[in-house]
Amino acid sequence: MDNISFTPMQDDDLTAYLRKSIPEYAYDQTQAGNWSAAEAVNRSRAEFDQMLPEGLSTPNTVLANVMLNDNEKIGMVWYYIYPEKPIPTIYLIDLFLFPQFKGKGFEKTLLSGLEQVFKAAGARRIELQIFAHRVDDLKMYIESGFSQTSVLLAKNIAD
Repeated sequence: MDNISFTPMQDDDLTAYLRKSIPEYAYDQTQAGNWSAAEAVNRSRAEFDQMLPEGLSTPNTVLANVMLNDNEKIGMVWYYIYPEKPIPTIYLIDLFLFPQFKGKGFEKTLLSGLEQVFKAAGARRIELQIFAHRVDDLKMYIESGFSQTSVLLAKNIAD
């Protein structure tokens, strides 16, 4: 399999990432029934602003490009290093491959590469949350050794 590596995002990478991720997160929240479509983009933007108050310099936060053979950007990753957890933990906020690289075996190689990066950083646990409608992503994580630690359920009872 080809070599996967990670390079720090630059300002233009972050701009492109936010242009993709803010509306995508808004969509996920509306699909989950958490937000209305009318409010979703503004709420999504507000959450990103809250989680990245200093942009690329936000403490304990890493935003990186996923590189193939050190010369082709194939995706992006965002994670948070918890400084206060008893078990050194990294929270995987977002991980994605550009569409043309999905389903070609890069996902497992990417996760394996991230695990090595996280171990080198001293982490002993990876946590993430995934929206239930992202069935393919959930399957990939489970096949990569992740297990469910909790399940959030919801039921709409009003029209």
